[in-house]
Amino acid sequence: MILVFLLYALFGLSFTLGKITLYYAKPFFIIGVRMLIGGLGIFGYIYYTKLIDCRPQIKDWMHYTKIGIFGIFVPYCLRSWGLQYMPSTKAAFIFTLMPFSTALLSYFFHKEKLSTKKILGLTVGLAGMIPTLLTGSPVEGIYGTIGFISLPELAIIAAVISFSYNLIALQVLIKHRGCPPLLATGTSTLIGGFLAFNTSVLFESPLDVIQPHVFWPLLAVQIVVSNLICSNLQANLLKHYSPTFLAFAGFLTPICAAFFGWLFLGEQAHLSYILSFVLVLIGLLIFYYDEISKHKNIPETMVLDPKEF
Repeated sequence: MILVFLLYALFGLSFTLGKITLYYAKPFFIIGVRMLIGGLGIFGYIYYTKLIDCRPQIKDWMHYTKIGIFGIFVPYCLRSWGLQYMPSTKAAFIFTLMPFSTALLSYFFHKEKLSTKKILGLTVGLAGMIPTLLTGSPVEGIYGTIGFISLPELAIIAAVISFSYNLIALQVLIKHRGCPPLLATGTSTLIGGFLAFNTSVLFESPLDVIQPHVFWPLLAVQIVVSNLICSNLQANLLKHYSPTFLAFAGFLTPICAAFFGWLFLGEQAHLSYILSFVLVLIGLLIFYYDEISKHKNIPETMVLDPKEF
């Protein structure tokens, strides 16, 4: 369980690091370079240690591509773009929606019906995010809004959904198809990085870096924290815990992000963020009430059958 706490503390730190690097370079460029370097670093480690066969199976390329798109390219690019226009703390608090989206996607693939209590919990949790979404700034609405949700907020929400789908797809590849976590992470990271870098070349030229002597060390720290530690630790934890449980434990992320945001960026956790956090947590407790009462061991409640995926 200590590793679960460590994982989400580092995820919280990644929000702060991601916000800081955006002061020096453009979002897609950062993600592209970061993922390409991170992916190559993982394969270099695999090659020199010879711990596993570093050749991905052809039959699994569809799964690698799926994870590269929905676990790397889409969520990281959307999160990075959205972070330009909002505090890292707010983005992290929006990520508290991840358990709901993960559970809903899991239920969708299982074709199971939601009980009345789970529908109530879902309603409370989603409604609980409204105070955070209403706490905006003119900068967030610079690209327009849909109702009371700005496009940067919508980008973060879409990133949450994409990350949730990735947890399910990643578990299928690792747990049910027997792919080593390092190989799954390295391959999908390279795919996502390739897509992000080419997107940057098409839409962000010229690819300028402000104060390279500051940017590159910051990026190196982020690669170590996010790509080498978090991604591989998450993949290994999926051997023992379900996607829904890991998403539930993700509630540690905004708490850690708020601390690091305050420490390094001087960000304040608005009362609306805290209110949303409490309401979403209440919604989750209601949502999981049936599961908790029927199954003492939460990690075993949501294991997917690969035939249903």
